[in-house]
Amino acid sequence: MKKIAISAHKAVLTFAAWGWPILLLDFASGAYKSHASWADWINTAAFIWVLSAPVWPVTLVLDRARRERVMARLCGLRENDERERAVTGDAARSALLLSLALQSLLLVMTMTRVHLVWNPDSPEKKKGELSAGMGFSSNKHLNPFGSPLEEEDRAPRGVSAGGYLLSPACFPVLALLILIQLAAFRAYAGRRYEGIEA
Repeated sequence: MKKIAISAHKAVLTFAAWGWPILLLDFASGAYKSHASWADWINTAAFIWVLSAPVWPVTLVLDRARRERVMARLCGLRENDERERAVTGDAARSALLLSLALQSLLLVMTMTRVHLVWNPDSPEKKKGELSAGMGFSSNKHLNPFGSPLEEEDRAPRGVSAGGYLLSPACFPVLALLILIQLAAFRAYAGRRYEGIEA
């Protein structure tokens, strides 16, 4: 049973690593609106790839030996001395801070709203108005499935466009990612540090 599970795991990893061109084929078949039977097979294979893709990061988190091999190949380091461990440690911290900065920026964008109104036929000298602001609404930002449009969004007066820079439905996902990254980094760093002291 264990051999079957290992073989299935390897098959999923292989498919996730080399099956990504199926997404391009699926996109192409959708762009040309092909209704052939092969398009259905490609769409099914692309969906299976989407389901199997998360197996790689989970495997890298749980399998230290595989993680070391992948990181050595990715960074060009062998992880065989203290200097290279220090380099990868600095790279990990920098990558964490960069990802947190980007996710924090996206988090702010989910609360930033921009609205543009332009009326060239207006008798006033001021033909348009651009407004921007920030706000938080539990009905919008804590609902992962989105929220109904407001009345001003449904029927804008004149020539107008606007909305949030990023969908408020992304707020809980981004907030959860930030918290998970911070907790995971602290947990892994603390566990490794305690192991070194022991």
